[in-house]
Order: sequence, then structure tokens, then C-alpha cells
Amino acid sequence: MQKYVQRNPSVLGAFLHFKNHQEVDVFKERYTLPESFRSPKLFRQKLQMIVDSAKTQLAPILRRAREGYIKPLAFTWEKNGGPEITLLLFPYFNESQKSGGTYLIGIFIDNMEYINDIVARKFTAMNDGELVFAVREKDTGVLHYFSEETDLEQFEKSEDLWIIPNLEIQIKVRGTTLNQISKKRAQTNLTFLIVVNTVLLLGVFYVLRNVWHEMTLARMKTDFVANVSHELRTPLALIRMFAETLELDRVPSEDKKRAYYRSIVGESSRLTQLINNILDFSKIESNKKEYKLEPADLSRLVRQTLEMYSFHLEQKGFQVTLDADSVLPEIRIDTEAIKQSLVNLLDNAVKFSTDDKSIKVSVHRHNQKVVVSVQDCGIGIAESEQKKIFEKFYRVESSLVHNTKGSGLGLNLVKKIMDIHNGQVTVESSPGKGSTFSLIFPINTNGA
Repeated sequence: MQKYVQRNPSVLGAFLHFKNHQEVDVFKERYTLPESFRSPKLFRQKLQMIVDSAKTQLAPILRRAREGYIKPLAFTWEKNGGPEITLLLFPYFNESQKSGGTYLIGIFIDNMEYINDIVARKFTAMNDGELVFAVREKDTGVLHYFSEETDLEQFEKSEDLWIIPNLEIQIKVRGTTLNQISKKRAQTNLTFLIVVNTVLLLGVFYVLRNVWHEMTLARMKTDFVANVSHELRTPLALIRMFAETLELDRVPSEDKKRAYYRSIVGESSRLTQLINNILDFSKIESNKKEYKLEPADLSRLVRQTLEMYSFHLEQKGFQVTLDADSVLPEIRIDTEAIKQSLVNLLDNAVKFSTDDKSIKVSVHRHNQKVVVSVQDCGIGIAESEQKKIFEKFYRVESSLVHNTKGSGLGLNLVKKIMDIHNGQVTVESSPGKGSTFSLIFPINTNGA
């Protein structure tokens, strides 16, 4: 007890109180203590009066002490005329002494020393610069301690000081209020919740979009297989029919034979073109397609392509006119790829034309560009569809083209070929007024 009292500045003294009223006490220098401590008679009388008055409160405290839970009872010992002193009574139950084994341990606390030595030190240790603390009396409102001078009315949180019930701790946040902090945190949490929900919704949208895209692509691939099968079957059937007719020698005249031969050659060229489209598309998709760019005359290349494709056009009843500049700069191109692009444009013009079976092909220079255009008088393309037609497997959703078969690769292949040549493919079209597709080759870029 002596060591405990001397070690703690806020403890004035301590005592043990037995049932038989025997007492053992230890105090600091008695001449510095109030009169109630210096007079043994007054001290015992006052202590006995407190113990007698606390009997009803001590019963549950003692019961808890037997269960191992120790809680003190606090009494105001001295308040006026000197330092404010609080008496803490701790019941103690000695298990080895079943009878008469109950003690009262009393500790006298100097309130101000306790605040300055214990409370202030704890506040300083736990304060991160954002909190302001104060300690004051409940009854009188007298301020005993504050970590920073401020208006007491600004304190928002009050709690009893545990072992000195007459004192309360007050807390506020520096530069703001708890309500403001609560609102700020609520706004932060709300913002975070909105962001999380937005990300979640975007994730769901992205997943649904990918699923829709994959379903659309799967449908396009299915249509592609069906359309390619039809495209392959038609020329193969014609070639077989004409070949069998010739083999059986059922052709009545030489002119008819030549017509059959031309049909076989034309359908073979058409079949070759379709197969080349598929093979080239596959190579481009896998980055295995190689291009050989060499200087060439676009006017001559266009004429050669029209001559090669003339039989097919004549059989379909189309008239083709060519308008080409007589002198054009040579452009570095892959001639086979450009022929393939031009045939794809001509093939589309044939497929999507109705009664007016005229096609106009032009080759002109415009400033630093050479433009090859294919113009038809067909069904035309809606503006909303014009960007989509260059996507792979895409075909215009229209009743006018429903019965027109195709692979859906031609225009996509044309676009990829023009990208390789640093050029571009464009379309000008209106429903019912035909379409004009243009292959644009930059002169300077190609080094011509």
C-alpha cells in the first residue's frame, strides 16, 4: 500500500477496512492533508458513516466481486475548503476465508492531480491533432482541464469520467462538428455506393453487350455458312450441267457450244473469286496475308478487270461504261488485291440492281488522290446502314435484299485491302437511288 500511494501522485492515501472495524491505512504527509485526514477520530467517523450508507450498494458489488468482476463505488469525500477528493471503495472477497473474509479497500483520489496526471496524459497520447478535450464538473460547470481554449458550447459529446462521476469528459472535433463529419461521411459513403453501383451496372451492361455481340456474331457466321453454301452451289451446278450436256454431245450447234464454254469459264471465274474472298479473309484475320506493292497504272488495271468480268456482266444483262483519265500517275499497289476489290464492288452492283441494269465505272485524279468509283442504279443503302456494311458478316436488314445471297465478306475485305494501301473506301447512297462506292488512293503516301 505504501508503494502504491507513493508511486501515484493523484493518490492521497489508501486503507483496508475489516468487518470487525479494524483498519489499516497509509497516507501521504498528513500535515498537507485536509482536517478530515489529520484527525483520526473525524476520519473514522466519516468513513464509518460512508460505509454504513453504502451497505445496500455494496451488496451487488460484493456479489460481482465473488464472480471476479471488481467495480468501485465513488463518494465525494472533500469538496469545499481544499482540494476536491474522491473516495473509491473496492469490495474484496477472500476465497480462503469463507467467514469474515470480506474487506473494503479504500483509495483517496485528488481530483485535480488525477486529471492532470492521468487524464491529460491519456488525452495527449491519443490525440492526433483533430480532437479537443475538456473536463468539467457536472453540477457547477467549472472547467478543470482543456486541451485547447474553445467555447464550451461547441462541445458535442459528453461522457462521465468513470471513477469520478461528478466530472465529465467533453470532446469536439477541431474545425468542424460531429454532425458535419457525419454528413460528410454519409456523402462519402453515398458517393462510394453510387460509384460501386455504377461500376456494377456498367459491368452488367458490358457483359450483356458482349453476350449480344457474340450471339449476333454467331448468327452472322451461321448466315455466312448458309450464304456461302448457296454461292458455291449455284456456279458448281451450272458448271456441272453445262459440262454434262457437252459430254453427252447434246449441243445442237457450235455457237451453242461456245456459249456453254463461256458460261463454264464465267462461272469458274465467279467461283474462283468467291473462294479467293474466303481464303484472303482468313489470311488477313490471321495476319498471314502478304501483299506485293508495285507501281501500276490504275486505268489499265480497271480495263483489264472489266474485260475479265465482262462475260458475267453480259449474261446478267448489264451495260458497263468506263470513264477514265488518259494520263494518271502510277500508284504502288498489289494488282491482284485491287482487282479483287473492284470485282467485289461490281458483284455487289449486279446483286443489288433491279430493272435499271447500268453500271458506271470511273477513274480520275483529284488533287493528290486517284479515285476509282463504281456507280449503280440499284436499291441503295440507308444512311444508318452505311457504316455497318463494311463489318464482317454484316448484311443489310431489308426485305429488298432478303433473297439476295452473299457471304457478307466482300466489303469488309475491300476495306482491309484499302487499309493496307493507306487508302480508303467510301460509299454515297440513298434508298432507291443507287450507290456509288469509291476506292481512294493517295498519291504521295504511296510514293508514286
